[in-house]
Amino acid sequence: MKLGNIIKGLDTISIRGNTSCEITGITKDSRNVSEGFLFFVTSASCAYIEDAFKRGARAVVTDGEINEPFVCVVRVGDIMKALGQAAANFYRHPSRRAHITGITGTNGKTTTTYLIESIFRSAGKEPGVIGTISYRYAGKTFKAANTTPGASEINGLLSDMVNTGISHIVMEASSHALDQARVEGVDFDVAIFTNLTHDHLDYHGTFENYGASKKLLFEDYLARSSKKKRYAIMNIDDPSIRDFTIAAPVTMFSYSTRGFADAFLSEYSESIDGLTLTINLPGRKIPIVSPLIGMFNASNILAAALSGYATGISHRAIKEGIERLRGVPGRLERVANDRGISVFVDYAHTPDAIKNVLSLLGQLTKGKLIVVFGCGGMRDAAKRPIMGALASRLADEVIITSDNPRNENPAQIIADITRGVEGKRLRIIEDRREAIFEGIRAAGPDDVVLVAGKGHEDYQIVGDSILHFSDREVVEEYFHVAT
Repeated sequence: MKLGNIIKGLDTISIRGNTSCEITGITKDSRNVSEGFLFFVTSASCAYIEDAFKRGARAVVTDGEINEPFVCVVRVGDIMKALGQAAANFYRHPSRRAHITGITGTNGKTTTTYLIESIFRSAGKEPGVIGTISYRYAGKTFKAANTTPGASEINGLLSDMVNTGISHIVMEASSHALDQARVEGVDFDVAIFTNLTHDHLDYHGTFENYGASKKLLFEDYLARSSKKKRYAIMNIDDPSIRDFTIAAPVTMFSYSTRGFADAFLSEYSESIDGLTLTINLPGRKIPIVSPLIGMFNASNILAAALSGYATGISHRAIKEGIERLRGVPGRLERVANDRGISVFVDYAHTPDAIKNVLSLLGQLTKGKLIVVFGCGGMRDAAKRPIMGALASRLADEVIITSDNPRNENPAQIIADITRGVEGKRLRIIEDRREAIFEGIRAAGPDDVVLVAGKGHEDYQIVGDSILHFSDREVVEEYFHVAT
């Protein structure tokens, strides 16, 4: 594609050179540059310009001055926004050729994508998913490098999805991605807000900044979408909803597990084996039996069902899609065993998430509730004692261990957590495998063991090394060894 067509619509400050040159690809990573590429770079990253030029970059988009002899140099004010817009142009606006649902919120994004994917499939659609666990479509699954890829990668992925016949795409939109304009150039049909709780303050600095990033999906990206019919699906149980502004032409639908809304519960019961509920959508009540457990999953089900309704999916397909989903990797994932012990692996790594899952399991546990968890290194340290306090308050036994320490001292992370622990039986076992083994050893037939923090992850980051480690595999190993 000619450079002039790629930069069409960008807020350019200046253009120096020939915009009729042919461009073969775009990237902001100099390591991915090939002959004929358009390279995006900030003035703060000018050290990479020479590398990109040597690798064959033909033109460059930057927010500063560049002296390298590129065929063309385009200067813009906002490099990240320009990258998204250019990527959409280069890939011929793939999001305009499919139905796009974006989901943001601290918790519930991944489960909701799985539910919507299942609903789409039950309705005979060809779904694609971009999320924390994987990117998957047309029988292909790729491990996710980021919850939401970069702007050029996401448009390339959307293009491949559309070109392979995918009609409906659902994606998680993380706060980092929204703040960094990674979804710039994506035209959304539906945007879903699940909730807003304490997380990622190491990046955003304040809770207000964190909330502001979530609002961008609705007040910026959905508001600017080219789609004629646009819907905001909002969880009105969350008090932060008061800070969102949803304006025409976007139509807002609400859902609630506590009271009346466009989607709400009229019946609800649960056990350690799953949920039985009746959801009320406009014009219809739908009885649902799901192996998912917890009120938070009832909320996710309402969000998915209401999204399906807004998209024009039949009530039958909505019911069938929800009930077909047997579980989500690392989201209260039950690990089968013949010992009668309920063992769950969950991604809970925030105070709100650990509170929700332990409160739920505590209500459903006949015996004692044992939790094994740690906190990641080089991440929000303020939440560590908070999670320690919640675990000691809501579980009968607490085992604190290592998570992904990265370049922090695991012992220091554990010490930060234990500062919040109050009473209750506490054990510290830094080796995560041994900690999981010990948690299960301590359990009897009516007990429940929760291994929290890493969920679907199959690695552990120690220093600069990424080691294979799966909580689920370790639990399965224990029962195999014990047998």
